[in-house]
Amino acid sequence: MRRMTSTVESQIRDEIWQILQDINDAWVNDRTDELNRFFHEDMVIASPDFRKLGEGRAVCVKSYKDFRSQAIIQDLHEEDAAIDVFGDTAIATYRFEITYEMNGKTFSESGRDVFIFVREEEGWQAVWRTVVPMA
Repeated sequence: MRRMTSTVESQIRDEIWQILQDINDAWVNDRTDELNRFFHEDMVIASPDFRKLGEGRAVCVKSYKDFRSQAIIQDLHEEDAAIDVFGDTAIATYRFEITYEMNGKTFSESGRDVFIFVREEEGWQAVWRTVVPMA
């Protein structure tokens, strides 16, 4: 595999970081239907121990929709992004802190979101995701 120039790779990293921010903006602001354009038709969401929780675009979008229908998001902060690009595949991770209310209780969580993207004709699409909780 031929290595990309640092300029091209930097542009791709910026593009993927923007997609991640767009994904988060969509679900946090209760526009979960917008996730369809970011998720690959074979998207997989895995648990922190890498068991498959959901497979397929519709199932994965529904998981965000279900969470969002039960939770009131008070704050989401993303930082420390790391994105590696290998041809038409990219691995992206970032640290997050989220505060939300569910069933009258407030929860605060932090961890690392991990996404794998593939480049399709439509552009970069998320094909796999997990969350690694911070201890």
